[in-house]
Amino acid sequence: MRRNQIVFSLVAFLLIGFGAIGIVWMRLGISDIAAECAVLEDEREVLLREVQELRGQRSWAMRPSVLASMVEGRLKMGVPERTIHVSRKEMLSRVGGKRGQFVVGDRQELAGMNSLNQAGR
Repeated sequence: MRRNQIVFSLVAFLLIGFGAIGIVWMRLGISDIAAECAVLEDEREVLLREVQELRGQRSWAMRPSVLASMVEGRLKMGVPERTIHVSRKEMLSRVGGKRGQFVVGDRQELAGMNSLNQAGR
């Protein structure tokens, strides 16, 4: 019986020891992951600030007065010789009555690459 108690005690101490080492190992892993998460959160904050700044720049650039100043001197009204006026009847005969459709001959087709390629031939 004495020998059984020694073996049982030894097994119990080994299990407790390995369990304690396992717990320490898991805590170290959790600490490493927490440090990595902190770095990722910092990067996320920096990126969010950059995105916010870019959104502000875009909203500033899309103001009509800014757009007008950007194209000043580069865009102008077309000359009358190069202006084409299309009547409603002519537009409907070429494009069709509904959005996304156009007329080829007597039939209407949905606007798509295949039908556009066939219409161009």
